[in-house]
Amino acid sequence: MCLVVKMKKLSIIILPVFLVFVYIFSAMHSFHQVHKSIYHNNKQLSKNYIEWDEVKNNFKDFFNANLLDKMSNEKEFKELGELGILMTGLASKFVDYAIDTYINPEGLSLLIEKSDKKSEIPEPNFTTLIGGISIMKFDSLNSFHVNLETDGDQIPIHFKRIGTKWKVVEIEFPEDIFNEIK
Repeated sequence: MCLVVKMKKLSIIILPVFLVFVYIFSAMHSFHQVHKSIYHNNKQLSKNYIEWDEVKNNFKDFFNANLLDKMSNEKEFKELGELGILMTGLASKFVDYAIDTYINPEGLSLLIEKSDKKSEIPEPNFTTLIGGISIMKFDSLNSFHVNLETDGDQIPIHFKRIGTKWKVVEIEFPEDIFNEIK
């Protein structure tokens, strides 16, 4: 009977440790799968690990808010009055259409094919899988983000737990992205 009690105590200790390991490994695995989808330009993997509708909506919100802010601060648009508001609305619809057209697995694939930084992406392997934990920052039990650095800018990529998988739900761009687009 003493053995049964010891086994119960041991299982009370081992079970939480095992669950924490599975929790962290599932996040690392999902991050690694996104890395693999980009490196190998695999549309199916990106469909499985990127929540495209949520990413699109977050892009739209970000771009439309910045577009409205930029246009409302421009002297020329203030002088146009209601016509300026109409032009802002039309520009917003164009942004929505462009995002719907290009923010999807096929658009990501095209971007990867045309990128001159493709060679800078490290090949996914066991080391990058394990090393991923060093750049993951958990925001809550159901979300984490990684900060990717490109051209000196930090670009946070947010993951959210959906069931047992973690999926990309948001990509934050630097505030000065519109200055770079001009």
